[in-house]
Amino acid sequence: MKLVRTVFEIELDDKKFSLRKPTFKESQKYREDLSKLGASEDASNVIMNHLESLGLPNGVFESLESDHITQLLEVISGLKKN
Repeated sequence: MKLVRTVFEIELDDKKFSLRKPTFKESQKYREDLSKLGASEDASNVIMNHLESLGLPNGVFESLESDHITQLLEVISGLKKN
């Protein structure tokens, strides 16, 4: 059996970049970071750091629409098929 990392090509406004699926440890850290947030804290920094660690270029997160972020999270988590 050969295991190969899953990488997605994303296109945003004619710019292309690659985003990979997280490892088990990265997913675990992401969940832990989210669970540490207080009720009044914003999760956007945790989400941004997670996506950037998977290949999202710095500065792109702020230019995404909320729906784009949701779609990216669904794809990398396996909830939505690419």
